[in-house]
Amino acid sequence: MDQDTQNQASNTSSNTASKPFPVAGQSTASSNAPATARQQPDSASAASAAPVVEGLIKRVTQTAHEAVDGVAAKISSAVDGVQGGVSKVGDTRDEWVESAREAIRQHPFAAIGTAVLIGLALRSLTSSRDR
Repeated sequence: MDQDTQNQASNTSSNTASKPFPVAGQSTASSNAPATARQQPDSASAASAAPVVEGLIKRVTQTAHEAVDGVAAKISSAVDGVQGGVSKVGDTRDEWVESAREAIRQHPFAAIGTAVLIGLALRSLTSSRDR
């Protein structure tokens, strides 16, 4: 049995040496580097990657800020437009009410006659539907 174990270990070490990534169940003891050094990234490559990652984060953050600012500007202009439209409608309504009041003050009998005619017209329209 010792012979089989030694053959299996030599096959595993030769397979591991030919493959860059060991398969589950294969021993990596044949490698010259200690296990902890193989698991941790090279400090030089980590140091060179840090500025790249920071630059990428800054660009993504800046792009996100620009997108949010653009959306906020569009929403702000839309709200301003709606508020302007509402204030114009309110102003127009106020102008019409004031002009109607002024016309009634200047011609009170004509206003009463007009109101009576409008009332009779509405009555005739609604009474014809009832029949």
